[in-house]
Amino acid sequence: MVWTALFGGALLLGACSRQSQSSAVIAQVGDATLTVEDLRRMVPDEVLNGAGQGDLVGFVNQWMRSELLFQAAEAIGYGNDLRVEQRARQARRDIIIDVFLEDELDMRPFISEEEISSYYENNLASFTRVEAEVQAAIVWFEDADHAGQARQALNGGRSFTEVMADTSLGVVASNLEMQYLSRVELGDELGDAVFEVRAGTLSRPIRIDDGYILVRVNDRQEAGTVRSLGEVRDEIVMRLTSDLWEMKLDELLSRLLDQADVSINIEAGLEALGRERLP
Repeated sequence: MVWTALFGGALLLGACSRQSQSSAVIAQVGDATLTVEDLRRMVPDEVLNGAGQGDLVGFVNQWMRSELLFQAAEAIGYGNDLRVEQRARQARRDIIIDVFLEDELDMRPFISEEEISSYYENNLASFTRVEAEVQAAIVWFEDADHAGQARQALNGGRSFTEVMADTSLGVVASNLEMQYLSRVELGDELGDAVFEVRAGTLSRPIRIDDGYILVRVNDRQEAGTVRSLGEVRDEIVMRLTSDLWEMKLDELLSRLLDQADVSINIEAGLEALGRERLP
């Protein structure tokens, strides 16, 4: 196994031109290589952009394990196994159907902003918080010294993004998503730590498991408050499109049925399976 771009905090990304960044080899297993471009295809941008060194090591380890298993299976002939061919055909059918329906049944253009706002106003009770939630940025560090240095940098005006990019600060992982999370969603130990931080403040280094975190709570909303329209917009769109999607799917299937040459013989199937005929 070859690790050429990841470890020791040097991600090669910052030292190469834009063209060479995309082809920089991060890991290699046999003849297979994982480049930065491959990694970007493997991990969604919103996840990769907020990933620390520990996250990246995890992504690469996942690829490495998958590649080791794949190469071992292929070496003993599983590439020609009939079960693999059957599953591949079924997977291709399912993917084709999914992509076809994504295009045919895209309901988003049919949902207006007025409908979304109206649904929100008429269903405020369903968007009420059951428990308190915080909106926070969290960064994990290797040790207390690095966390302390990062805290000084943040208090000095540097952003969390700049701190994460500074490889001398030992960032292990991060969660900078601006969604509201409850204590339960954060987990017992992390939730207790985050909820101790006052809204609008940056915590001191907090020990979590074998590492340390810094937390900046941007906002806190108590139980009984109503989530904003911006927070629940996607959920509303999903609710509004669900019934419409089913109706459009029925219309599509009915149209395709009219256009196709279809025949069904249930009794023949029952006979072939040795089952009783229908009454």
